[in-house]
Amino acid sequence: MRENAYLTEKQIAIIKDKLLSEKERITNKKLEQENYQLDKNELSDPLDEASVNTQTSHDMRFINRENFYLKKINKSLDAINRGTYGLCEECGNTIGKARLQVFPRATLCMICKAKEERR
Repeated sequence: MRENAYLTEKQIAIIKDKLLSEKERITNKKLEQENYQLDKNELSDPLDEASVNTQTSHDMRFINRENFYLKKINKSLDAINRGTYGLCEECGNTIGKARLQVFPRATLCMICKAKEERR
């Protein structure tokens, strides 16, 4: 018997599809960003260059956040494959179905998440 038996196969399949869809979206976005390169000769003045530098800084923060998000998605997919998806990493109790449906990459139950946020 799976440890996450409180979730039906259909519920797990729906969540897995959500995770795979998000993973594909992030991967495609990363490929688009890698394929785009600005020619330095296109920068006509210091204001253009400053604007590009600001945008690049913003893009890097976004990319870092997306990479973090992608790691959490992969972790959730691994847990599905192991049969441990939906179990809190901290206490081992089940994570609520509603929480997982809204936030499929959740790894902590609400109680442990609240404790983590207080720390």
